Amino acid sequence: MEMMASFIRRSLSLLFALVAGLGGWISGEPTVSSGNMEMTRTLEFNYAEGVSFCQGLATDGTFFYGIGAYKFLDYNAITKIDIASGEIVERREMCLPKDLLKKGYSHLGDGCLYNGRLYIALEDFGFRHPGVIVYDPATLEAVDFHTLPDEGRGNGRIPWCAIKDDVLYYSQSNDVDEIRMLDLRDWSYLGAVKIDTTLFKVQGGEFYNDTLYVVTNSGLRDKTMYAVDLQSGRVEPVFVRRTGRLDAEGEGIAICPLADGSLFHIIDVGSKVRITSYRPTD
Repeated sequence: MEMMASFIRRSLSLLFALVAGLGGWISGEPTVSSGNMEMTRTLEFNYAEGVSFCQGLATDGTFFYGIGAYKFLDYNAITKIDIASGEIVERREMCLPKDLLKKGYSHLGDGCLYNGRLYIALEDFGFRHPGVIVYDPATLEAVDFHTLPDEGRGNGRIPWCAIKDDVLYYSQSNDVDEIRMLDLRDWSYLGAVKIDTTLFKVQGGEFYNDTLYVVTNSGLRDKTMYAVDLQSGRVEPVFVRRTGRLDAEGEGIAICPLADGSLFHIIDVGSKVRITSYRPTD
């Protein structure tokens, strides 16, 4: 299993390096193109390392828990990264239980830490039975799984999930005009909050205080983060980050204040994988 995972990572790294070279995608360094935000640092990894956390991100303030997936190879992984040094501390590859693989589950998305557990959005290959899988962050082993109730499945896609006060929030990726809710106590569907702006290519979400922040992959180099007020349904753009590469795909988000003022930590994926941190300037 370990040899297979290593082979997949290195093969994907070679493929992306070749495509990047042929396409001439490199077009500058990442920056903030609008909004009251500034970059504080970027952790950069080649694709062989970064594929194991190229989809989502969660944090406990000491470590990042990066979430990786490559759907067509049934490759999924969770990677523990030291926030201070950027060092990969532990990696658990091919981390989906065999019974879920047999049922067609193939793609981990963005997730969050809540009450000592790591909750991650999970899609099946045909987008028929989306769910949420739960891991123990100490062992990186799966401990629970729940499919979404029929009335909360939408188009079958669930790229992210975030939790506040025992309620799990999520959406589909495109044509997002509502944020859906599950009760963590019994995994029942609680309905949805209608939002005043339709969002596209939503890849990640996380709470800070009472506000839900979602990140998108809309646009080429420019990717927007939005603040969602779940009381009113109002959506406001917070800032736009310029990835610097036409090939870069915006992925998941973790939110945690650090000593240097960093608050938002976001993954971008191209021929390399970057975790870039940002701090508000006002």
